[in-house]
Amino acid sequence: MHSRRGRGRGYYRQPKSEPTIPPSRTNTMKAKHSMKHSSKCCGEVEMRLGLNESEILFLNQLKQLWMMLKKSTQVIDLIMNYYRQYQGNPYEQALRLLFNCNDFYNSKPNSLPVFIIEHFKSFKKEQQNRLQVFLTPEIKLNAYKLMLKQNASSLTKLVAEIFEMSASKEIFVDLVKCLIDKKQYKEACQSIILFNLQEQFELEDCLIPLIYQDKLFLLDDYLACSQRIQEEFVVYLDKLLGMPSIRQAVIDFAATHNVQEIKWEKMQGKSFKKLLVRLTKKFDLSTHLTPNLNKRRNAGALNFLMQKRYSGDGFSDESWKEMVQEAIGDDEDLQKELLHQLNYYEDLAEALKWAHFYNVDKEHWPHTLRVFADNRAVSTRGYGQTEYWDEPQPSIEYYKLGLDVDAIRMVDSASTFQDFLDRGLKDVDIVGIDCEWKPSFGLQKSELALMQIATRQNVFILDVPALSSKAPYAWSNLENMLFKKSNILKLGFSLLNDQAVIEDTISGLKFGSKQFGFLDLLSLWNALGKYPEVILPHAQSGGPSLSTLVHQCLGAPLDKSEQFSNWDKRPLRLSQLVYAALDAYCLIEVYDVIRRCCDRVNCPFEEICYNLMMHNKDSKKKNKKPKGKDNQKASVEIPQPECHITEDITVDRIKLVCDTMLQGLGKKLRRCGIDTAILENNHDHMECVQLAQDEERYILTKGTVFNKLVGYVCPGYCYRVMSEDVEVQLKEVLEYYHIKVSKADVFSRCQFCNECCFVKIGRSTMQLMASQNQPTRFAPPPPCYMDEATGFSSDDDDYYDDDAHYTPERKWDLVPDENIDVGLRETRRGVKIQMAHIPEDILNKAEVFYICEQCGKVYWDGSHLERVLHGALQDIVQ
Repeated sequence: MHSRRGRGRGYYRQPKSEPTIPPSRTNTMKAKHSMKHSSKCCGEVEMRLGLNESEILFLNQLKQLWMMLKKSTQVIDLIMNYYRQYQGNPYEQALRLLFNCNDFYNSKPNSLPVFIIEHFKSFKKEQQNRLQVFLTPEIKLNAYKLMLKQNASSLTKLVAEIFEMSASKEIFVDLVKCLIDKKQYKEACQSIILFNLQEQFELEDCLIPLIYQDKLFLLDDYLACSQRIQEEFVVYLDKLLGMPSIRQAVIDFAATHNVQEIKWEKMQGKSFKKLLVRLTKKFDLSTHLTPNLNKRRNAGALNFLMQKRYSGDGFSDESWKEMVQEAIGDDEDLQKELLHQLNYYEDLAEALKWAHFYNVDKEHWPHTLRVFADNRAVSTRGYGQTEYWDEPQPSIEYYKLGLDVDAIRMVDSASTFQDFLDRGLKDVDIVGIDCEWKPSFGLQKSELALMQIATRQNVFILDVPALSSKAPYAWSNLENMLFKKSNILKLGFSLLNDQAVIEDTISGLKFGSKQFGFLDLLSLWNALGKYPEVILPHAQSGGPSLSTLVHQCLGAPLDKSEQFSNWDKRPLRLSQLVYAALDAYCLIEVYDVIRRCCDRVNCPFEEICYNLMMHNKDSKKKNKKPKGKDNQKASVEIPQPECHITEDITVDRIKLVCDTMLQGLGKKLRRCGIDTAILENNHDHMECVQLAQDEERYILTKGTVFNKLVGYVCPGYCYRVMSEDVEVQLKEVLEYYHIKVSKADVFSRCQFCNECCFVKIGRSTMQLMASQNQPTRFAPPPPCYMDEATGFSSDDDDYYDDDAHYTPERKWDLVPDENIDVGLRETRRGVKIQMAHIPEDILNKAEVFYICEQCGKVYWDGSHLERVLHGALQDIVQ
């Protein structure tokens, strides 16, 4: 049997999920210096803390009275008289009383230590002039050293205020340095914040170590004092995002500064990106400080645009071009990435257009695009230059605006706005209201670009940025003449979203709970569910969108290809104006159709609308938890039907889709080798139904969403997950559908994109690709984007032990390495291989690598598979 030296009973090996920081001579010397410095600066309090016999008697008397009477007049008089009669330094005596209380170390707001110091504050105010001489720097320093011994920050702040420590903050600098040397980063940060000493210290001294230890609760207070420090910290985080390996950067920092207890599971790009976004927004910092974050966000925007264009929703040509240019800008890496993503989606004609548009050097084109361009050049030789941007698009029958183009009025000046108020709203009893804003992929909030107000004769398009500068009074006038007029019915669809953006953009315009005549057609549509006799003219399935409602009422859907446009760009295209006008005008038409349908079957339409509008005013009251028998229906849930699968099945006989609330469960199911689609956070729940119908998937969801989805599929095809724990959720699903997982199933599917086709290549080929030092590209978006997931061994598991792993047969499709373009570092699908995430030591140790053909993720055999089989999946795998 093979064995290794040092193994046996009592042997301990550092877990590889927490890298060991190598010791160094510098760190050893630094530690010795720290001990000497600590004994000097952070030693014991240099004052007598014990009490004499009379003081002990007094404190016992105070404790007994406090137990019985708390903050009574008798107890207050006792402590105040004691302070008045004391002959020594009253500051020192107050500290000794504090220290000798039983609950000093964990003082609560209503505890005896707090009572003692609060009334010392009253005594100090009474004897201000006499006590000033006792308040020496030594007393202040001793007081703070004493406060460091306990855990109540509120008590520390109170003592700091009474002892006027901020007035002598320089004396605490050495003490803070001592805390840093002792690796007490939390206490050091608290002290820096308390005394406003941020300018005296570098970020690396204690703030960054705290962040690496995932102790973020002091961060905002630390940064609040100075914009310079805010910018420095944001720049530091952004540099981390730009590094090839964040984990390695943290290891290097920890080794240099001798930082321990690092939360390694948090040392990933997503954690730092979220923190960076939050801080940039909170402190309103310039996006010029975060080029790496901007690049990531723009890459994410490009991924989103690709999914939007090729998922079936589509764009108009002009909107597509505008938004791609907005996302890419002048970034040459993203320009090249655009070509690779279009190649991934097999749209070579579109890729060729952008290659010429951005004048991308041909050596950066994907191989298939070069071949396509050469063939196209041969086929068009002699026929002149081909125009790339005017290829015909498939035509779909959409609903058209029922007004002439002349009826669309642009309101972008003081005169046109006044004309709109005087004539456009004259004798009007109903309007449709809609808003447009440019999609925001960066750090800035979405700001309102247009507000459309439709009457039965015209649609007025208010240019919000222009009116804000040319007619600043416009919004108060509009509020008084329209929004506050209860005799004008104001229609919208999902009104709360539009109102939120309006309030964020237009200062002073607040809708609040007191609204006048606003009716949300989405709420009206939902309310009709209680009246099955009301049948809309054109039965049509689909999610709860305005386009679906228009289809059901007016016979055709809306063309949403202009929805994702650059609405800030002027002048607006005619297609944009027509799209914006129709979104508002169709609300009136839909309202009329619903009204006629209700009148036809004697449904109380007016009463329904009135109740919905009153609900807007009293939404807070309505949201209270229902009580009593009359409201029992509100909590009734549709029971879970029995599963039609009665015998055990293998993982390849079932396909699942996880709702947005179950993304963690989706990862676990993929780990078990189950074909699992996962909805993103911005997806609608109804997309589960679409995937279930199109791809024969079983739906997994939670809570009341189950009631909504279960009726769209056959019994047993929708399962309500009950547990909040993801491990228990996994067992629930496997038991309900009788799914049996074998060892060969585990990690047989890419955790990142759900693909099961891998390219198997050797170490030498991988090292050759790694040595080329080509710019790292962003992988094309998988069908459902999620956080970087672990594999059987991946970049999250840099531990490699030749004797600690084994390689079972897995149920996957392996293709030969001829399918790899080594020069371009791409799979045969044109996907860039994710080389940047492979640790260097793994490149030199692993014999075989497996590359996902769908997303380019690289895996290798390691210890992770064995740990999972003997850990989380121990009771699951057969």
